[in-house]
Amino acid sequence: MTARRILWGGITAIALAACSSVPDRSQALDDARRVVDQASASSEVNRYAQAELVRAREAMSRADRAWSDKADKDEVGHLAYLAAQNGQLALNLAAQRSADARIETAGTERERLRADIRTRQAQRAQANAQVAQAQAESARADAQFAQTQAQNAQAVAAAESERANRLQRELVELQAKPTDHGMVLVLQDVLFDVGQASLKSGAQSKLDQLAAVLKNHPERRVMVEGFTDSTGNAESNLLLSRARAEAVRASLMARGIGADRIDVRGNGEARPVASNATQAGRQQNRRVEVVFSDERGRFATM
Repeated sequence: MTARRILWGGITAIALAACSSVPDRSQALDDARRVVDQASASSEVNRYAQAELVRAREAMSRADRAWSDKADKDEVGHLAYLAAQNGQLALNLAAQRSADARIETAGTERERLRADIRTRQAQRAQANAQVAQAQAESARADAQFAQTQAQNAQAVAAAESERANRLQRELVELQAKPTDHGMVLVLQDVLFDVGQASLKSGAQSKLDQLAAVLKNHPERRVMVEGFTDSTGNAESNLLLSRARAEAVRASLMARGIGADRIDVRGNGEARPVASNATQAGRQQNRRVEVVFSDERGRFATM
């Protein structure tokens, strides 16, 4: 609106000036040339109002020729008026179009900025969605891992329970008994002659069974304890009981049981299970007890 006012105001002023009087020819030409030169020097006019500038220059040329040809002063004044009018029109239109271009450029830049903001918002939303998806996948993976661990733990617990039950059944078959210091197998068929540490032939079948149990349960260890009757002195009986435990240990090792899984101890005539006053009682006291460890290879305090 402002540019249009300038445009029509300039044209009106020129028209009024022309209608009121025709100035001296040189003055009219000078005024017109000043307007045309101003328009020619304007970058805005050269960019936005070239057609009007061309018409202004052509009118200025005609006015100059009329002056040179000593034409009628009214004609010279009219041509000078046209040159000035077209020059002023070029200036006014250039100003208006330049303002419009700036407004359009500002609008375009504003739209570009808005588009950039929308693009960044979309990218941020996409990134947030990807993060959320990754977090969800991670949570699912964690849940699946936890479920797998729980299943593995259940499987291990079930396997350990089954192994413990199997050991219990095998020990029952061997006639092992629970005691304060663990499951104990008394090798009642492992009989020793008086003063001897060598195993009798009746011990072999029982030792085969014992070795088979130990092979089935490699996590278990055993403590082999030797005992004697009260015949002889206590020191000799202690050495003899140790020798009897070593005999059982050697027999188990010969059946493939590792030495690191077998501890031995001699107890002499301590902890008798029968009276040493009778031959039958002394025979029962000449024995070997096999104590089983827990699943971690540990023995109860004895």
